[in-house]
Amino acid sequence: MPYDLAMLLFQEATRPEPAPPAAAQGASTGASSGASTGASAGAESPAGEGETLRGRVDAVVLSALLGQFKDLRKGGEARARQNQRQLDDALASFRGARLRRDARSSADGNGRPLVLGRSGREENRIGQILRDRFVLDAELGRGGMGVVYRAVDRRRVEAAGSRPYVAVKLLHGDFGAHPDALRSMEAEARRTQDLSHPNIVAVHDFDRDGANPFIVMELLEGSSLDVRLKDDAAFAGSPAAWHAIRDMFAGLGHAHAQGVIHADLKLGNLFLCADGRLKILDFGIASAARTGGDRDAPTFDAVTPTYASPQQLRGEPRDPRDDVYAFGCIIHLLLTRRHPFGRVPATDAMARGLVPPVIAGLTAPMQAALAAALSFDQGQRPADAVAFLGAFQGR
Repeated sequence: MPYDLAMLLFQEATRPEPAPPAAAQGASTGASSGASTGASAGAESPAGEGETLRGRVDAVVLSALLGQFKDLRKGGEARARQNQRQLDDALASFRGARLRRDARSSADGNGRPLVLGRSGREENRIGQILRDRFVLDAELGRGGMGVVYRAVDRRRVEAAGSRPYVAVKLLHGDFGAHPDALRSMEAEARRTQDLSHPNIVAVHDFDRDGANPFIVMELLEGSSLDVRLKDDAAFAGSPAAWHAIRDMFAGLGHAHAQGVIHADLKLGNLFLCADGRLKILDFGIASAARTGGDRDAPTFDAVTPTYASPQQLRGEPRDPRDDVYAFGCIIHLLLTRRHPFGRVPATDAMARGLVPPVIAGLTAPMQAALAAALSFDQGQRPADAVAFLGAFQGR
């Protein structure tokens, strides 16, 4: 056990018990000098004392461990390259732990400016430091091709900012090795930045750390719509669900007006923020595509069969009307909790002659627009989300 930690625990173990409340004022001057700070805090708030002790123990442990590794690094030029890398990895791990602790302090309003040294490389994702700046703190979700983490932004921590976290998306290992992966992620970042809109997730940056390309995005608080529908039976058809539909019309309409197709719309890519706003995610790691084609942006054919149009399932060129079909499926789910074709892929539903049910309470223009959006014939669907909204509103 490090000497500093042993002394800290010894002082706490030998500190006199707090005086009873009635005698607290008279006994306050009798606390031992070795534990005066902890004793006074304890008299006011036992919970505060526990948090103070925990923070002091964390600081001592991290300092001691880092000190040991720094000692090992002295004169390390003669060491074998493998041993040097192991020491660098260990240092990176502890720097990550310290940054994550300081981020929690910043979020609680107790941040302080930091000056930290160069980070090493870390193979484990949690605690890994990307570009000597972003510390992966927790996994938030996984998609078909990428993993999203909550991450500490070192620059925000150093500035003692009150919002030290961002979201970082990395490709799965298999996709990260794809020769076009880097270009695909850069294309997604570029498109989403160009699409700046209140109902589309904000992308801050695109970068690469070694073989790890990643996108830095705003960190959202709330839940995806698939989780919300699963956890809240009263959500379907509620005013909040209608608000989400309106926000989706706004965000998707803006994207289509800019010539950008999502091509993998689904409940899991729609995020309902804590303040009630809807955000559309993932433009378009699965389908970096513009109307008419984008020659410098590779595509990865990954779609969700439940929401994909027949044309998508047959591998035909992407079109905004693919998004309109998926949007029609999503509206049914948000209003009724049921998929219009019982989650049967569109090609199978078409072969079986399935027809989407009528949703009670919708106006005639809404019913007609929704039926057109779900047509298996691409030519019968509204041209894009803007046209869909106009038909939905009876214009």
